[in-house]
Amino acid sequence: MNTPFDYDGDPYEGYVTEDRCEQAFNDGAQAMREMLARFVEQGGDVRTAQSIRANWNPSWGRDPGKPEQVANNAWD
Repeated sequence: MNTPFDYDGDPYEGYVTEDRCEQAFNDGAQAMREMLARFVEQGGDVRTAQSIRANWNPSWGRDPGKPEQVANNAWD
């Protein structure tokens, strides 16, 4: 018999954990880097756009590369 206090799911469901915060930050930084590079590239400065894509702070972990999705993927 289950009581209102029984819970069989993930104990951290709905909570903000350090791992989830780090992943969200990295996802946001990755998407912003690509969006900024695309903006600069649209202005004709391909060299600076490549430099933006090449930069990643090593303290954030391994460079994840180009994101799978960014806002307004119409340029692909």
